[in-house]
Amino acid sequence: MAGTSASATSVLVVAENDAARDVAGELVEAFGKVKVKMKVAGPQAPASQCLLRPSGDRNHCLAQAGETAFVDAVLQLGATNSKGRTTVTFLLLSLDDGKLIKKEVATGPSANLGGALKPVIARIARLVKPRAAEPKPEPKPDPVKPEPKPDPVVKADPVKPEPVKTQPEPVKRQDAPTKTNLEPVVVTPPESVVAPAAKGSGITVAAWTSTGLAVAAAGVAGTFGAMGLGARSQLDQNEAGTSPLSRSQANALAAQANTNFSVALGAGIGAGVLGVVSAILWSQTP
Repeated sequence: MAGTSASATSVLVVAENDAARDVAGELVEAFGKVKVKMKVAGPQAPASQCLLRPSGDRNHCLAQAGETAFVDAVLQLGATNSKGRTTVTFLLLSLDDGKLIKKEVATGPSANLGGALKPVIARIARLVKPRAAEPKPEPKPDPVKPEPKPDPVVKADPVKPEPVKTQPEPVKRQDAPTKTNLEPVVVTPPESVVAPAAKGSGITVAAWTSTGLAVAAAGVAGTFGAMGLGARSQLDQNEAGTSPLSRSQANALAAQANTNFSVALGAGIGAGVLGVVSAILWSQTP
């Protein structure tokens, strides 16, 4: 578009009232067509709070807000509505201490305000200049370190070799050969040492074995004796007529009782014998 800035620029729009904030929303597309990016400050933003300051300090505050927002200029916007028409006041401020660049007042129908304000926006866009980029400081060259000087070479005085005095070795007289008489040596073998058997170790093992067998036999006698007594109790009930056993079951139960008593008697005799043997062995242990 002819007459607009060659490169894209940006402005910070600070609305004075709610009507101006509504107008700012309708101007985004118009500013975009002339390559100006809009940033709208909110009601509680620091830039909006600058409007509450006295007139002498207000523009300076707005300029600082624009610096913080990284824009190229600040556009203070005011608006009033009356009978379907809106009157808009534009105050374009420079970031250089908030100096006034341009003031425009335009009126248009509220229904098509963006189209009516296009000429005003084009004139304002031509006045917004991109900020010059701050020159970057050139990197300082590293200081040149002086090359270390080599240590001086100290020449040592040549060492004169001292003559080595050699003494002749004394002549050793050869010893006269001596006669040695060799006598046979009789070596007596050492007596064999046999560790004595531990006294009573075998008796102790036998005593423990017999004791264990006696305890086991007593347990067998007790078990089979109890089984025999149980069978005998059932037979007594059968003879009294209180047991439902048949004749054949009673005979089998009687035979089982006799067998249990025989086993219990034999185990009891064996436990008694083993108990006597254990007592004798324990009496002989050390």
